Amino acid sequence: MNTFYLIRHGQKVTEAGDPGLTELGGQQSRKTAEFLKDKNILKIYSSTFARAWETTEIINEILKVGVIFDDRLREKMNWGSIPNQTLKEFLKEWEYSNLHRDFKPKAGISSLQSGQDVFNVISEISVSLPDSNIVIVTHGGVICDLLRNLFSDDELREFKQDFPELLDKLIKECSITTLVYENNKFKLGEISSTKHLSLIN
Repeated sequence: MNTFYLIRHGQKVTEAGDPGLTELGGQQSRKTAEFLKDKNILKIYSSTFARAWETTEIINEILKVGVIFDDRLREKMNWGSIPNQTLKEFLKEWEYSNLHRDFKPKAGISSLQSGQDVFNVISEISVSLPDSNIVIVTHGGVICDLLRNLFSDDELREFKQDFPELLDKLIKECSITTLVYENNKFKLGEISSTKHLSLIN
């Protein structure tokens, strides 16, 4: 059995390109690391965007388990990839890609491909590191894309009633989504838990 802790990166600076974490994002990351200390984590896998690898580095300062960075864990679209694209324009294309999952944006990949990419990472881990607990630091959209590839809307509603409607808006910064792989099947533990962050002011 493999248990995967899918973690959205901490709060990022609001700017185009590849921004890093805010001070709050650093605090969120440290709280997340404290929560994971007793989870027998074997390895951390991370997106290569700055907000993710900064979150990862903070977590690994406490866990000390080693990190593998993988471009397949990057968000399907990233604001700033298209010169002079406004945030409004980016979000319009983002929402369209959520509704039309095979749509390939001007810069990036489709929602379906995003979910397939992270599924491939998890599948490879399950073969190379069986019976292990793994942290994956990635992005809200990536987590949603994976869940939508693995489970039906009805299954997801059992965990988050308005999940299919709100999608990545429900995946909070440094939240933890728990996914278990056993006997060639995936099952959800929880989606976007933030209980470990409750003591942050």
